[in-house]
Amino acid sequence: MENNMKKVALFDLDGTLVAAHIWTGLFRHHLKNKVNRFPAVWYLVSHLALTPFWKMKFITTEQYYRSWGKDLAQMLKGINIERAKEIFDWLSDEYLLPTLRKDVFQKLKKHQEKRHLTVLLSGSFQELLEIVANRLNIDFAVGTELETIKNKFSGRIIPPLCFGQGKVEKISKLLAEKNLAIDFKESFAYADGFFDVPVLEMVGHPVAVEPDEKLLKIAKNKGWQII
Repeated sequence: MENNMKKVALFDLDGTLVAAHIWTGLFRHHLKNKVNRFPAVWYLVSHLALTPFWKMKFITTEQYYRSWGKDLAQMLKGINIERAKEIFDWLSDEYLLPTLRKDVFQKLKKHQEKRHLTVLLSGSFQELLEIVANRLNIDFAVGTELETIKNKFSGRIIPPLCFGQGKVEKISKLLAEKNLAIDFKESFAYADGFFDVPVLEMVGHPVAVEPDEKLLKIAKNKGWQII
């Protein structure tokens, strides 16, 4: 049975595989191309307004980060699927992939050479992740699903947000659906943030990439590899 088990390499996107962040790219795209400029500006202003409440601990760090991730869908409200595909292509090819981290990309290529199963696992939009995964020959993409109504994005996500423990649930669901037996002890995960700890703890070879302060501390205490 063990001989049939696969090794998997899980890669976060923003701040891990690429240095850029999707929300800034989408914001810049909308302003430059005069697309959904009000929702884009409102998204930025309304979430920056939460920062003082977060710093004063009126809202938790998890609530703060979740709001940024969940509400990002507002920038796509009213945009039809065909137009959104063009936006996602631009985000992938003109904004994200030019900032590909060469050190992490080399890790990805080595996993592919060893025929490990590779997965792009991120809180970003599922449709965008599938484009990036296709460009990099990554086997699967797991992200946050967007709600559509009459061929247009509603500005809402389909819960749950692919974040924190939600990432573990989503990747576990995918592997079960694909009937894939994984040797997690010999598998790998790459991520940059504290809220990715549940994913990193799934595998025997967790890698903290340019980790935030909390993740750096955990990685050092646990003896995880740090890039």
